[in-house]
Amino acid sequence: MREIFEIANVIAKEHNINSQAVIESLAEAIKISIAKKYGEDSVVKTSLDSQKQIFSILIERKIVDKPKNHNEISLEEAKKIDPNASIGDYIDVEFDPEELGRIAVSTAKNVMSKMFKDLEKRVTYEDYTKKIGKIVSGEIWSVGVYNDCIVDFKNAIGILPKKEQSPGDKYVVGETIKAYVMDVLEEPKGVKLILSRTHPGFVKELFMKEVPEVRDGSVEIKAIAREPSKRTKVAVYSKDSKIDPIGTCVGAKGTRISAIVKELGDEKVDVIRWSANLSIYIKNALAPSKVSYIELFEDEKRAKVYVPDEEFSAAIGKMGVNAKLVAKLTGVNIDIIKESEIDKSVSEEEHEKTIEEVIEDLISVESITENLANKLYDNGIRSVEQLKTLTLDDLKNIKGIGEKRAQKIFELLNQTT
Repeated sequence: MREIFEIANVIAKEHNINSQAVIESLAEAIKISIAKKYGEDSVVKTSLDSQKQIFSILIERKIVDKPKNHNEISLEEAKKIDPNASIGDYIDVEFDPEELGRIAVSTAKNVMSKMFKDLEKRVTYEDYTKKIGKIVSGEIWSVGVYNDCIVDFKNAIGILPKKEQSPGDKYVVGETIKAYVMDVLEEPKGVKLILSRTHPGFVKELFMKEVPEVRDGSVEIKAIAREPSKRTKVAVYSKDSKIDPIGTCVGAKGTRISAIVKELGDEKVDVIRWSANLSIYIKNALAPSKVSYIELFEDEKRAKVYVPDEEFSAAIGKMGVNAKLVAKLTGVNIDIIKESEIDKSVSEEEHEKTIEEVIEDLISVESITENLANKLYDNGIRSVEQLKTLTLDDLKNIKGIGEKRAQKIFELLNQTT
């Protein structure tokens, strides 16, 4: 029956599913219809050759002297198929679908309709599961009583819960919306997507779309911290010293970052340089606020960050948002302190002595002058051991160190002894 291939191809095209799966569904529907007409004990087999486009339905029949039901065949008829046939044997006989009759054909159609819906749903589900962690676009269908946004994807429905909506977003029925796919559910009525516009992954995917270097991996997004509609901080890094990860993400005249900011509803986005050194990382994350110095307690994942009094408000941010984001981004509990509130129990002499000891330790490394040691101290470096944790990029990015000197210091600190 070559016709079945033509039917399958038409159905497959209409429903956007695999033609092979359609043929298998058709065969199963015919099997069910045969069993309904001739009894559950009917043994039905199918033979499929996709290359030659040959599809056959076979019914196993017992060879008897005088056939009494549909599952039996006379020896005379059997010998026309197999000359070696004999009484008591079983033989496969090709079935003509026209024998089914109107009722059985109706049954086959109903069975096929259900199978195609199930198959279409399964294909849709599998397609969308591949999009978990990605951004999809759909049309806003409605906004529910609990302000959940319903999004139409033609072959699936998306739910954007209120808690996953950015406070600054406005939704208008009929408009196109972009959202991040958190999960995909296969339900009786169809496929449902659970969406988000607040998930950090949403921001990352926007960077992937707008910045080719993030897409190809030459610039890596190390961490994202977000307070939806308020501010987002993105830590970026590149192994290639020739690539400026911040400039790359911002783009010429801010073209790349502006597209991302627009999609986030004009939310402020800070792109900062990631560092393996926590002190430098924290300082970068607080920029443009100035940091006097950082007292880091790595074992406790805690840091005291001292800033000039006039920088305190900016470092904390409105309603503490900036400090909260820095803590999220670095994974360190941040305590921002005004310089004027430094612990008075430590005398000025003891404090200076501590600094002097650190400076003395740092200048023991060749190429580190007292001036440079002071700059390192201001960047949170308190020992040569801590200095060794810096990458070459970290050293290059310390103002006043210079590329050549950074290279020399890095080689000296990392040479095997």
